[in-house]
Amino acid sequence: MAMFKNAHRVGKGLGSRRGVVAMTAVLTALLAACGSDAKPASDATASSTTSATSATSVASSAAEPPSTTADVDHPMGGAAMATADRAAAMLATAGFQDVETAEAAGYASTLDGLGCFENPEQGGMGVHYLNEKLMDASVDITTPEALVYELDADGKIAGLVAHEYIVPVDAWTSTEPPSLFGMAFHQHPVLPLWVLHTWLWKDNPTGVFQDWNPATRLCPDDVPIFDAATGAAGDPHK
Repeated sequence: MAMFKNAHRVGKGLGSRRGVVAMTAVLTALLAACGSDAKPASDATASSTTSATSATSVASSAAEPPSTTADVDHPMGGAAMATADRAAAMLATAGFQDVETAEAAGYASTLDGLGCFENPEQGGMGVHYLNEKLMDASVDITTPEALVYELDADGKIAGLVAHEYIVPVDAWTSTEPPSLFGMAFHQHPVLPLWVLHTWLWKDNPTGVFQDWNPATRLCPDDVPIFDAATGAAGDPHK
């Protein structure tokens, strides 16, 4: 997809690999403690993957149809995530706190093409690292299509804060939206994408599945900002 080209390598300001290893050990223990009888997140099957070729239903926790309006607080604020699903998703991406590890796995920054995402009224988001090879009709909790990184005041990466699961609109043929973790995706208000954010690595006081996080800092000065009018990176804080 052309809109995701022109990767920009922002500065790496993350913790040591030793810290990532320690975090992985904790998550592994948590996942083991959940037991094998934990209810899977996927709506369609007993696996954590859904696709357009399998019948997918909207989870009962999504009380209203997905909205396509910009800056709407989607009806996800009270939804919870199963402990086993959270642990599995975090264990799979713990190493991506190190950006070079994420890049080696096929993720690339979209800062040049899309800019940094923020909503001054609802909260921050950050810069997305996208794996274009995952942009299809399938979604899996352990392989998010995009990783969301918060930037510090100098425009360097402060840490991995969220996953974004994405299905291109053109790739989805079902009459129902994609779903994962028991949650229906919603259409991005500008980009031709079905999306679902999961704030796994930084607590979101408005809900783990919300788009914006008031606890995440807004984009720093001199960093291109996503412009909803053009669907691309725009002038910093114009």
